[in-house]
Amino acid sequence: MKKVLCVILAMVMVFALAACGNGGAPAPANTPDPGDAAPSTSPDTPASPPASPPSGGGDTSPDAPGSGQAWNPDNIREQVFVMAHGLPATGMTGLQYNEFAVAIEELSGGKMTVEQRIGGTLLLDTETLEGVMMGTVDFVHNLTSFASGTVTNVSPLSMPGYYAGDDWFGFLDNSRDILTEIYAEYGVKYLGSVSQGYTAIVCTEKQIRSPSDVAGLSMRASGTWISKCVEAWGGAATMLGLADLPDALQRRIVQGTMAGLVIVVPFQLHEIAEYVTFTTMAETFGALLMSGSRWDELNADERALIVEATKIFEQNSYDLAQEFKETYVAEIENSGLNQTHILTQAEQKLFTDIVKQMFDEMAPELGPSGLKLIELLKEAS
Repeated sequence: MKKVLCVILAMVMVFALAACGNGGAPAPANTPDPGDAAPSTSPDTPASPPASPPSGGGDTSPDAPGSGQAWNPDNIREQVFVMAHGLPATGMTGLQYNEFAVAIEELSGGKMTVEQRIGGTLLLDTETLEGVMMGTVDFVHNLTSFASGTVTNVSPLSMPGYYAGDDWFGFLDNSRDILTEIYAEYGVKYLGSVSQGYTAIVCTEKQIRSPSDVAGLSMRASGTWISKCVEAWGGAATMLGLADLPDALQRRIVQGTMAGLVIVVPFQLHEIAEYVTFTTMAETFGALLMSGSRWDELNADERALIVEATKIFEQNSYDLAQEFKETYVAEIENSGLNQTHILTQAEQKLFTDIVKQMFDEMAPELGPSGLKLIELLKEAS
């Protein structure tokens, strides 16, 4: 009996030792393939997963805005930006900048939103450059005619007719590095530009087909170089605020002005001035600017998202400008109040050749980046 008990005891000890040996061992697992590893979420290393384009239509080819995603969504933080300008929400420019706000929200999946303080509720258009330089706001719409007194090297873009080419997007791409360099000197991040559509020359006295037709007329101007350009065309420049322009035309304080259709029709200038000349000359450059200090706070993925939102904004801005252009032209032509004329290429060249001469007069006041901008404009126009 003792022998049997010993055998049983020995067997129990063997099984107990075996159980202790396996009790802490993990269950077998498949070794993961290195290609299945999760992408890095480092703020400084954007990933590039595929993504569907945001809503809003447009070109969805591989190189089109919104066709890919150059950032890691996991690195996008929840934050609110403030955008300010002096234009109404329902006007063409207000709608164009709304496209930028929508693009940021859609691309970020709602993490990044833009609070729009527009229509002069926070800043007037004459105050937007200072606001973005001081970091009071994150994004602004700023016209170079209001900026050139401070940012001297953008002065060439304040000349009426600085650009009259037929490749707007090519011009934007070619000028982006130069403008980025110029604005960076003032602690401002240049992002892109808003399209302003057709420009018109309205006159109460006669049809303007050449600079010689401007001779002897008082023309409204809104800046130093615009005034010099009017004088080079043979006219007398009169500095006026936009709000005063309709009354000044009505009272013949000025006989004409060059302005975008986005100004001419909403301000009903065509109802006062009988003669309207349509041109493809750009009036002044509208820049989308960002606070440099705010840009520096963003990680690489957030910056990539804002760059993509800018591309979408520029495309949608252009499309909206074309739609408004057609509407405005139709309203003017159907009003029965106006005599209209579209400048031929030869007629328009008479104006732009004078503008190029003005670039040479301006050159001594500019730095290297401003001179590079002049050379680009001469080639582009």
